[in-house]
Amino acid sequence: MERTTILAICGSLRRDSLHRALLTAIERRAPHLSMVGAELVRDLPLLDPDLDTPDRLPSVVREFRLLAESARGGIISSPEYVHAASGVTKNALDWLAGSTGLYGKPVLLMSASPGQTGGIRGLAALVPTVLALDAVLVDPVSVSRASARILPDGEVVEAGLDLRLDIALEQFSQAIDVAGPMARA
Repeated sequence: MERTTILAICGSLRRDSLHRALLTAIERRAPHLSMVGAELVRDLPLLDPDLDTPDRLPSVVREFRLLAESARGGIISSPEYVHAASGVTKNALDWLAGSTGLYGKPVLLMSASPGQTGGIRGLAALVPTVLALDAVLVDPVSVSRASARILPDGEVVEAGLDLRLDIALEQFSQAIDVAGPMARA
């Protein structure tokens, strides 16, 4: 079976973050997806337009953009900080503004929180940015009380979340199929 390459962005730098756990849960249930890019997000410098030129572009940014351009879609798992997406997430997306990395491609937004809101305000703050990159949004996943529903290793321990992730993956896969050539590298 040929695997579909997907750009993954984890907006949390914490080793045992709920957002890394969400991405791991998706990887476990979707062996047909090959997630790339998440390991580079940590190394992206803060956006500096003076560096966004062919002769000054940092190699990590160049690599990240190439991975985005070769991907068929994106999955972004980002925490909410002060009612917005994390700076890590926004910085990664800002670097993609200089490319066609997400153009016409489906993007699944996810957030998790130990509290009641599940990071929904952070997801809402990401919508304009992702749309500005000409991506196609699928229904987002917001996980409240996430510490009791998913383990740091990505094991989902609550049936409702299990079902929600399955539905999100199905919608995301269908969106990739519908996008067809536009979402191909």
